Amino acid sequence: MKILRFIYLLPIALLLLFTSCNEEITSNPDAKQIPVVFGLLDATDSVHFIKITRTFSGTNNAINVAQIEDSSYFDQVDVTVEEVLMNQVTRTWTLKDTTITNKEPGAFYSPNQKCYYFETTAAAPLKTNATYRMKAIINNGEFTVTGETAMTGGLGITNPNPLGSFNFMSAANGVVSYTNQTCKVNNGNAKIMDARLTVYFDEYFNGNPVEKSFVWKLGELNGDDIQGTSSTFLANGKNFFELIKSNVTNDPTINKRQFTKITLTFTGGTDDLSKYILINKPSNSLAQNKPTFTNLISSDGRGAIGLFSSRFKVSQTKIKWQNFPPYTRGIDKNSVIELCTGPITGNLLFCSDHPTDIANGESFVCQ
Repeated sequence: MKILRFIYLLPIALLLLFTSCNEEITSNPDAKQIPVVFGLLDATDSVHFIKITRTFSGTNNAINVAQIEDSSYFDQVDVTVEEVLMNQVTRTWTLKDTTITNKEPGAFYSPNQKCYYFETTAAAPLKTNATYRMKAIINNGEFTVTGETAMTGGLGITNPNPLGSFNFMSAANGVVSYTNQTCKVNNGNAKIMDARLTVYFDEYFNGNPVEKSFVWKLGELNGDDIQGTSSTFLANGKNFFELIKSNVTNDPTINKRQFTKITLTFTGGTDDLSKYILINKPSNSLAQNKPTFTNLISSDGRGAIGLFSSRFKVSQTKIKWQNFPPYTRGIDKNSVIELCTGPITGNLLFCSDHPTDIANGESFVCQ
């Protein structure tokens, strides 16, 4: 069994792009083992993971059993994924198994977990106009689990302008104040949408830069929240500076900091993914009976838990400034000034090395 030591988001972890989830421990001492399957295909990815486990049986303490890795695996799993275009199978992948070594601690075993994967190339990625069928043969034919998904696609960022800057400060009528940066995306066929900003900056220790970053979730739209052909999220200017302040390293040996880049990422998902997340959100009701949703089918009627679906990511990155005239900034000059001199982050040693700031002898340039 191959071990992948590089970092990839696992199918179950991909759901965290949209919502948090509970780890629920279930023991079935007398029942059949129920397959638990999670897979999210993405045409923008080259490695595609499916996680297949089972509910465990036995009369031992469920919390203790959950910490035993083998208690959640079938003896044998053989997985294939078919690509279907115009009712014809055009490609088939036989998945390999691998061990991921970065599972976070929780109610279940960690840090290792078994997954199944297949790869595509940049020249021949998954197709957004195709349907994909997953088939898992369990324990050499004891039963099978199948799932089918359309692909998510058609997303496109329409704001900010790819040639412009992020604006977190306004200078309307000569008055400088915090402003909201509008982030807008064409929905394509997505029925759930997640928006996030990743902000990067360097901290210098005795002249040596160390990169820092944080993820800022702007919001999530799901179900009836998605109206029309596009979705809009707002990045609050004051929050931008407060988040930077809360994510710097508390170290007196740092002698300067520089903003380096900002990445906007939208992630859209299918109607099945939307339904799955909506149904599995925490309930505000005292009632204990909640509906369930899955698009998986088991051959012998024992049922299945989980989802086989798809997502699609689009992103836009703006570096601190383009290395050619007019040296367009990642965040506009008013935002740079606020970062370097404002009341929230002005004492954090941020500075600018923008050519225009240096030429103008600005007080906040790097020394």
